[in-house]
Amino acid sequence: MFRGLYTATSGMMANNRNQQILTNNLSNANTPGFKEDKAVLRAFPDQLIVAIENGKKGTIVPQNIGSLTTGVYTQEGIPSFLQGPLRETGNSTDMALLDELLPLNTDTQQKGSMVFAVTAENGEMRYTKNGSFAVNTEGFLTTSDGFPVLGENQQPIQVGSADFTVQDNGQLILADGTQGDRLWIGHTDNPQQFVKEGQNLLRWTGDAEAAPQFIDNVARLAGTNSFLKQGFIEQSNVDLTKTMTDMMTTYRGFESNQKVIQAYDRSMEKAVNEIGRV
Repeated sequence: MFRGLYTATSGMMANNRNQQILTNNLSNANTPGFKEDKAVLRAFPDQLIVAIENGKKGTIVPQNIGSLTTGVYTQEGIPSFLQGPLRETGNSTDMALLDELLPLNTDTQQKGSMVFAVTAENGEMRYTKNGSFAVNTEGFLTTSDGFPVLGENQQPIQVGSADFTVQDNGQLILADGTQGDRLWIGHTDNPQQFVKEGQNLLRWTGDAEAAPQFIDNVARLAGTNSFLKQGFIEQSNVDLTKTMTDMMTTYRGFESNQKVIQAYDRSMEKAVNEIGRV
């Protein structure tokens, strides 16, 4: 009887965690380059219920009755790296990567993902899909949170001012017409190995050999030299309608498990106050 309480409680906890993930997606619907998290529900191992019966000559004969589920849990959100829609801003410091031009990986049936590289507060290299950049007071290209954007040599890029252009392969042309650095743009076939660190930064957790590699020959990778658009930003890939629908479904699931617990509570109250009195 009490096992049902544990099952219903685990369902409430799983729905609560799923609601937190959906809420975070919704709150970042307008964050450039944000990738929505998808919650995965998994069941705990089932328990086999066996009845012990007395057989002939005093032997014990087990009889299988069936299995009993022990509830579910929500894994941490898994980012979806589907490309979000592009929005034209006209700002020279805004850039969008065109993942849709990447070839399909025959092994994973995915196109992989391209990322920019930045230097985090701890001095380590991090990645981002947010191409909404800015130029700081020292003339360096930075993210909207102030992290330096890295060039081909993995050093901060100095552009002087926002009056610059970016060629399709990431090469910067400065205001005086001279050639600047080239943006470090990496590619990986397995973006699921990224972990979000906040402030739209991604940390690689997979094997070092499979980490994003600088795209040296874009034409060989994507069949075209045009994989970047200046004056555009990639918007969040959060589907507002679907997210709101999922939030309502999750809330109803939470309520259903709550009613199960209330039913158990009434049954136990009756067992103690009425049956126990007899």
